[in-house]
Amino acid sequence: WLKTQHYPSMSRTSSAVATAAGAAAVAGPLAAAFAASPQVSRPQTLRGSNASQGKSSTAGSAGSEAFPATMAALGAATAVAAAVKGRAARGATSMRRAVPSAVRVAQPRSSGVAQKAVPAGASESARFSSVSMRSAAVAEAPTMTTYEVGQKVHGWTCMRGEYIKEFGCTGYLFQHDKTGAELMSMVQPADENKTFSVVFRTPPENSNGIAHVLEHSVLCGSRKYPLKEPFVELMKSSLQTFLNAMTFPDRTCYPVASCNLKDFYNLIDVYMDAVFHPRAVSDPRVLAQEGWHYEVEEKDKPLTYKGVVFNEMKGVYSNPDSSHGRLANQAMFPDNQYGVDSGGDPKVIPSLTFDYFKDFHAKYYHPSNAKFWFYGDDPADARLELVDKFLSEFDKIEVDSTILKQPLFSEPRTVTDEFAVGEDEDISKKTMVSVNWVTSEEKEDLQTSLAMQFLNYLMMGTAASPLYKALVDSGMGSRVIGGGLDDSMLQATFSVGLKDIKEEDVPKVEELVTKTLQELADNGFESDAVKAAINTIEFQNRELNTGSFPKGLALMFATNTNWNYGKDPFEPLKFDAPLAELKQRLEEGEPVFQDLIKSKLLNNKHKVIVKSTPSKELGKQIEEEEKKELEEHRKKLNEADIEELIKETALLKEIQEKPDSPDAMKTVPRLELSDIAKETPKIPTEVKGSDPVTLVHALPTSGVVYADVAFDLSLVPKELLPLVPIFTSCLKQLGTAKGDFVSLTRRIGMSTGGINASTMCMNKRGDSKPVAYLFIRGKSMAPQVPELADLIQEIALTVNWDNKERVVQLAQQARSGAQSGIISSGHAVANTELAAQTTEAGWLNSQWGGLSQYAYLSKLLEEIEGGGWEAVRQRLQALQACIFNKATCKVVNLTSDADNLDAAQATLETFTSALPADESSGPALLNPSLGRRAEGFVVPTQVNYVGKGGNLYESGYEYHGSSLVISKLLGATYLWDKVRVSGGAYGGFCRFDPRSGDFRYLSYRDPNLGKTLDAYDGAPEFLKEIELGEDELSKAIIGCMGDIDAYLLPDAKGYQAMLRYLLEEDDVYRQKVRDEILSTKVDDFHKFASSLTSVAEKGGICVVGSKEACEEAKDKYGMTLTSPFANAAGSAE
Repeated sequence: WLKTQHYPSMSRTSSAVATAAGAAAVAGPLAAAFAASPQVSRPQTLRGSNASQGKSSTAGSAGSEAFPATMAALGAATAVAAAVKGRAARGATSMRRAVPSAVRVAQPRSSGVAQKAVPAGASESARFSSVSMRSAAVAEAPTMTTYEVGQKVHGWTCMRGEYIKEFGCTGYLFQHDKTGAELMSMVQPADENKTFSVVFRTPPENSNGIAHVLEHSVLCGSRKYPLKEPFVELMKSSLQTFLNAMTFPDRTCYPVASCNLKDFYNLIDVYMDAVFHPRAVSDPRVLAQEGWHYEVEEKDKPLTYKGVVFNEMKGVYSNPDSSHGRLANQAMFPDNQYGVDSGGDPKVIPSLTFDYFKDFHAKYYHPSNAKFWFYGDDPADARLELVDKFLSEFDKIEVDSTILKQPLFSEPRTVTDEFAVGEDEDISKKTMVSVNWVTSEEKEDLQTSLAMQFLNYLMMGTAASPLYKALVDSGMGSRVIGGGLDDSMLQATFSVGLKDIKEEDVPKVEELVTKTLQELADNGFESDAVKAAINTIEFQNRELNTGSFPKGLALMFATNTNWNYGKDPFEPLKFDAPLAELKQRLEEGEPVFQDLIKSKLLNNKHKVIVKSTPSKELGKQIEEEEKKELEEHRKKLNEADIEELIKETALLKEIQEKPDSPDAMKTVPRLELSDIAKETPKIPTEVKGSDPVTLVHALPTSGVVYADVAFDLSLVPKELLPLVPIFTSCLKQLGTAKGDFVSLTRRIGMSTGGINASTMCMNKRGDSKPVAYLFIRGKSMAPQVPELADLIQEIALTVNWDNKERVVQLAQQARSGAQSGIISSGHAVANTELAAQTTEAGWLNSQWGGLSQYAYLSKLLEEIEGGGWEAVRQRLQALQACIFNKATCKVVNLTSDADNLDAAQATLETFTSALPADESSGPALLNPSLGRRAEGFVVPTQVNYVGKGGNLYESGYEYHGSSLVISKLLGATYLWDKVRVSGGAYGGFCRFDPRSGDFRYLSYRDPNLGKTLDAYDGAPEFLKEIELGEDELSKAIIGCMGDIDAYLLPDAKGYQAMLRYLLEEDDVYRQKVRDEILSTKVDDFHKFASSLTSVAEKGGICVVGSKEACEEAKDKYGMTLTSPFANAAGSAE
């Protein structure tokens, strides 16, 4: 079962800006992680230091909700690709570098060691419902290295071997003879995206954030690599497809991935030395930098707390959803490690001492407590030899890293707490409530766990699922929270509730949940719902479309849901037999799901009602308590102590900003430019027909057909543009001429792998007009393409626009999600609003996904509630007419195996030929009011998100591919050091858009405002003075090429090719840019600096931050301050 967590995209790298960062999105196991998944808000209760960033592509999977921004991790009995929005759960992680990624996974069962290693052999063919997938997962296993049980290789003993027919790979479990470490070696010759990880069980004792801080700190230099941060050097110079570190509630994980074998070994070497021999345990300043320290720069200035994790967690604790989730965890697990915060509570983090820090590392970061993982086409023997070289100097020790079980309650409980809101917010409907259960005393048996996953999907997995739908239809709240089943840890939980309700409705929500569960326990589920669930889950299992996230890591996270608790690590990967058994039980009429509802939920006494109420005073109270604590500490210091702190503050900053020595830099392994292909990779594309053009991509997809239909939005009248996002959401959610949306959802689930509608708006080279499209994307097995085409036509042309109640629900959900995003993903807001100052595409993106859209949603709801529904309905119908017609349908994009494409093309033509004629009068004239300005958006938060931007083309810069190298290096060096390391922000980075010329700086969870803007303005001088040796320049180029040649799955390749076609970026142009990148010179940096000066001198500013910080900076920067929540009902213009 797969769980995924979507993390804020502030990355440690200059190139990552996450589109949906913040409110972590966890794709629930077999359930919520599917194309049809509804929006479920699960409070983020884990933290992260995103150490890595899987390179995210702009291409998502057809039918998915948010593949570009999420990743998937496979779990026991099912492997599903993540596609849910807005769910974060206790199983998720903290990551060293803030980027879109983080994983949680699911779970369990029996242990036991096979007596004989299983040689690679032929597997059965896969057969399931409407899906019959030809894939590597069911192909005959290729010849490869094999081991026998008991065989000794390079200091390891083979304990077990299994051929995993579901994924077409052979796995071996080894134990290290000298230390007792365990290693899973998954041999998969068909996958070049090689993956490695080492996982330590790290149960925290309290909320001082030790596991999280240590996860950050070990990557700050080591015995073999005596740099400040070799991690950053890897970011700059590696072809990695994933590079991160993650802190879970009970374990810490260090995963890497690369398609290049030499690069893969380099990554492993740096990570292994980092975890076992970190500089951090001998240098207290690493703890000070990454964790916390007192800071004071002048004698008369107040003390402050600084530290990357400290400020990261202040951002997390500013999110109301996170606050509610944390409260639920503490209430459900008062007696074990899950009741504390492994990420760290900002109130408790300053209690973390250096001795405690060192002792924690010595206790848990030992090979005897380590689990290693390899997957891919790299040589199997070399894996064992490589790891043994690091472990051979250790001896086995006993490590007590036991995860304690939470005793189950004898009676239900209720807890209440507050969360901070802005002073000018309306709090009459801001209460949150959830009903929460711990559903097991320990890991469930395989059948129970699998059945619970199916039950979760049936109840919560789609907008039509009965429990989810009952809560939405109640009208009491704006959005479902809780996320349903979470079985990623030792004990599974189930949580569900509503946010934005009246406080007096709290009992009604609990009553509704109980009533709905009782009805399901009494009556069961409709047969079509069960069929749709089975088809959807099996499709996702076979496809294992993990987007930009490496498949090997998805499998690794799955195994760890068992392995971490002493259970069988192979079991989560072998889902065929248990799925067949469950289906057989259902066919025989066994009330599997009804019995589980009764035993796990209705009759379960370990139940907690969690209520969170808004407080306008809490934010100020937290700030005042911190100030008082610091003042009390200062009173204990004499003048000499203060002088010492001032010196230490200055010394720490000096060390942080001092470059590493050339000798230290040379220790970091890297590729050579000669390892980089000179020719740009090409995606097979055949252009057929016209009006619409059909693009076909013959790629191996295991029998899946991915279809995208692109509709031009340039004909949409300006007054209708803000309605486009809600219109897009409505397409699958209102029902059609053939039935209500429940019926539609089930038919999609029974016949396809998912259908999704989304919009795109981008700049185009040499054109001031935006390129804007609405895509309907779907996927199915080749025999089901006719059903897929029929459903796409039904959705586009026969939507039931009379469903007022459902439109209101969708608008309320969108507004609630937007508000959460403004608080948790302020960097994304700043990025959007800065773009809106300079280009029509930027303006339009704000109308669709920025503060303008948030304001418009409030205005729209007011209009409907005020009796204006008929006018809204007519506008929605007008949108349908001007979007879905022959003139606007520009491209049909098909990706599949070669022998499926002709039939798929013919079938999709039946849809395009059925489109009505064009009724529009021509392209809409937007003419938005553009211009640079300084804006501050005040929200209830303890941190800031600081942005500044300008247009380099306006200053005379002519695009050259070297700008991509320069931007990446600037983010990974200067901004990393100034904004993150020295400034204490969780992330600092920059983005350059070659199509428009816009250059933007952004920070994430930043304790500063003015200092960060000053740092931005110092960037041109840094580039003017930069001197790079041949090695450093080559590393910068190689790192940039890693982004350019990002790993893509077949469906993503097809989608990417379509975007290039729409943007007129052909292979000739791409080769020109590639040549310029590879020929980058130091002089290019100096030239770029001159143009970048224009951003410092006349760039626009956008800050999303606290009231105190914004008001303090208002006059100096001439900022106009507004509260988006107070003005939500204002004009969207």
